[in-house]
Amino acid sequence: MKATLVLGVAAGLVIFAAQAQGGQDERAGASPDPAGPVLEWDELAQGFGGRPVLRPSAAAPDFVAEPPAAELDVVDAHWMALTMWGEARGSGEEAMRAVGHVIDNRRRAGHHGAFVTETVSEAWQFSCWNPGDPNRAAIQGIDRLPRESRDFEMWVAARRIAAEILAERSADPTEGALFYHTADVAPSWSRGMEPARQIGGHLFFRTARRT
Repeated sequence: MKATLVLGVAAGLVIFAAQAQGGQDERAGASPDPAGPVLEWDELAQGFGGRPVLRPSAAAPDFVAEPPAAELDVVDAHWMALTMWGEARGSGEEAMRAVGHVIDNRRRAGHHGAFVTETVSEAWQFSCWNPGDPNRAAIQGIDRLPRESRDFEMWVAARRIAAEILAERSADPTEGALFYHTADVAPSWSRGMEPARQIGGHLFFRTARRT
């Protein structure tokens, strides 16, 4: 699977559609709910009517502010940026960075796949990939963002931040958090728990309560 993704990058950064399972009713980006298996990329494409269409991102020339490290996995960086943007663009760069670090913390923990692509494609975990979520539709059209728009500005920032995180040039503002949810919900897994940090409109937690 990984080899296929790398070949896709040779033709330009790609935007795949994600087929997350279920309709999570809690607006939580990193949930402790049991996840299904990581979905294959062909399955992820089914929500958009077939195999993914390779097309370069409209913003590809602005991918990072400085050349990335040679070992940077640009596929993982792209998927991290998509998820950060989908989850937290409305709260600004600091919140997107926090979401990116949660993704990276989960990857490093060893229970959510070895690659960012596997971590963010876990079912029920990041609500921006859920079927019917408006952020998923926004991600689908991300290469058509008007360049003068705030969303485009946040998209350029998300890709820069993702590269910084994966190159280990970013401090973790979440203090090692593995879970988060928006401040306007109260899921059972965080009830009575003190968040490690509140950043933007999100609460970040190192652990989750068993339900």
